[in-house]
Amino acid sequence: MALKTIDNPGVAWQEHIVNVPPLCPRTGNPVEGSTITIGYQPDTRLLEVYSLRDYIAGFAGSESVRDLEQLICVVAHDCRLALGVPVVVQGNFVLHIGQTVICKIWN
Repeated sequence: MALKTIDNPGVAWQEHIVNVPPLCPRTGNPVEGSTITIGYQPDTRLLEVYSLRDYIAGFAGSESVRDLEQLICVVAHDCRLALGVPVVVQGNFVLHIGQTVICKIWN
């Protein structure tokens, strides 16, 4: 699924919090309550919310991106390409083993 953008009517900061589906078919991690937050200072474009939701959901069961750290790197890279501005991406991943892993990247 490709990320889409829309015209920026003048927003100075945009932040999206998107639910993350289970990525690993073996463990089912991450579990419900896991999110990715994408923040950026937009120029002329904003991420379109429905394509962003579908883009993140598309990683469920992926053979190419299965670990949490790789997911935020790929998301940051793709968002920066779509927007043409630096982004901050943070994953808050709840695991079956009673841990939450927080990963952040500035790209």
